Amino acid sequence: MTNTDLREPATGNTAGAGNGNTAPDKAIPPSGGGSRGEARADFQQIGYYYTLRSHGVFERLLEAPGVAAYTNVCASVAEVYPPTGKPFMGGAVMTVHNVVPLDGEQVRIRVDSGWPQDIAVRVSLQYFA
Repeated sequence: MTNTDLREPATGNTAGAGNGNTAPDKAIPPSGGGSRGEARADFQQIGYYYTLRSHGVFERLLEAPGVAAYTNVCASVAEVYPPTGKPFMGGAVMTVHNVVPLDGEQVRIRVDSGWPQDIAVRVSLQYFA
């Protein structure tokens, strides 16, 4: 299959069809961050999880000790079986849309639970502080 055979599911547009969404040949430099060659050994990996109940696309403000606005935060989401608290692969297709670290040790997330009724979901955050 060549690139011209690829189509976007939502629009049906051919990939790379010159619609302005193709990547330029020049790489975009980072806007900020980086250590400029200075290694730090005092970072500590931190992980927290939050059991939430919601449906569809929803936002939550989470407490995340050690987080500031420039902290790199990764998030994952899974359906949770409430009696045991164990995550499992259920019928809902879940996605994390946005993860926004904030000053004041908080993270705002936007998640799609992929389900029309409220279900239990677990959002996990991983970061270094």
